[in-house]
Amino acid sequence: MQKTDTSVRTKSFDSFDLFKFIVSFVVMIVHTRIFGDSRFHVLHPWCRIAIPVYFMISSFLFFSKYDRLPDGEKNAYLRKFVKRDLILYLFWFIVFLPFTTIYRNYLHKGIAFFFGSIFLGSSFPASWYLMALAIGIIFVAKLDRGIGKYIVPVIAFLFFLLCLGQNTWRVIADKTVFLPKIYNATEISYAVTFFVSVIWIWMGRVFVRNRERLLAVDIKKGAAAFICSLILLFFEDKWLYDRGLFTMNNDVYLSCLLAGPLFFWLVLKMDIHIPHARTMRCMSTLIYCIHATIAELLRVYVVLPRFGEYELPWSALCFAVTAVSTLLLGRLIMKYSEKINILKYAY
Repeated sequence: MQKTDTSVRTKSFDSFDLFKFIVSFVVMIVHTRIFGDSRFHVLHPWCRIAIPVYFMISSFLFFSKYDRLPDGEKNAYLRKFVKRDLILYLFWFIVFLPFTTIYRNYLHKGIAFFFGSIFLGSSFPASWYLMALAIGIIFVAKLDRGIGKYIVPVIAFLFFLLCLGQNTWRVIADKTVFLPKIYNATEISYAVTFFVSVIWIWMGRVFVRNRERLLAVDIKKGAAAFICSLILLFFEDKWLYDRGLFTMNNDVYLSCLLAGPLFFWLVLKMDIHIPHARTMRCMSTLIYCIHATIAELLRVYVVLPRFGEYELPWSALCFAVTAVSTLLLGRLIMKYSEKINILKYAY
């Protein structure tokens, strides 16, 4: 979701922009719940890998330059990255504040909940990604060096298990002694915080360190492994759904630990040139920041009050309206950002 220094972009990185633009609509499918609130569909489990790969792309692009800089310049580049990310967050936070104040009931829940939703959750819908990216990048950049190279993956995996146990695999976590106490005491949804982002950001850096060796792997073997991981992801999601553990807006699945990196590897493996890569890059950011709020407005204030449930065909119509309105708003913002400078902070 980040603008990246052109010196670290190569021809093959255009595949990232193409992927993010296409997958921004996959994320929209999840957030608009296109098949309804209670319906399982084959697309749902495969949509799970979108956000993990988003994290890996941002991490890969950041560390591709960060790791090549002299030690004296690393902190400045880290601050620049985080600043850019937080400005993007702040822009949309202010734009959507009237809606989120009502939707999140900030006035009633108080100041602690307000700030908690910023750092450990979503202030406006889907905003958690931006804050989780900033915190996760700082965490990995500062700790993943020296002996920390062996500690960070362990911490990242433990964070992931914490998120897994609270969400999709809660039935297993509830059998432990300490995890239910942690979940009940904190009242934090870990799957939408930096706790889940660290493992994907760390994986992005692993790809930077081992890029040549990983790209040398045969494409047929990698593609076969990816297909197998998608099958595993499907059956994991279906198994959870059949046991009442299915969650529509959740990316924390064991199979994602295979499917996410394998798909990222396939995207990285592509060597393509796209004439309008920058436009796609900017539009994917705009689509991500805008779509979830529009979808929630339609769902909460139009579909549910009028029809009493959020199912087909209204959920599909909500997706269509969200997609069209987001694209139009995105294009308008890009067009007028040339005249209105503040709009440049929108993407």
